[in-house]
Amino acid sequence: MPDDKIRVLIVDDEPGVADVLDEMVTRFGHQTAVAHNGVQAIRAVREFAPHVVLLDIRMPGLDGHTVLDHLRGSSQPPTIIIVSGNHEEDEARELLQRGAFDYVTKPVDFGYLKQAITAAAGVAPPET
Repeated sequence: MPDDKIRVLIVDDEPGVADVLDEMVTRFGHQTAVAHNGVQAIRAVREFAPHVVLLDIRMPGLDGHTVLDHLRGSSQPPTIIIVSGNHEEDEARELLQRGAFDYVTKPVDFGYLKQAITAAAGVAPPET
């Protein structure tokens, strides 16, 4: 990665959740941007050009399903990790089949999320 930092866009309509994710991903050493709805997410992808998008599914307006489809159809789609409070296996499987890289449930295991972001950005995770 030329700029040495992974750019991560956090998309969640709950400000508290978005703030915690932003703080943790920043602590991982990544550059972050936050969007609170689907329209902001699509705009932020154009302006911020993230390597990875952490995408909530249940949002008013453009939900995560719609945003996923839109981003996957772009010419240079970012890698998308779903971060959802929904623990339904069928939905997780469907979203992975539609192009999501990973599906992380809330409450988030931040150790796992750190590894998932690194893997999603195409960088080998450090040895533990």
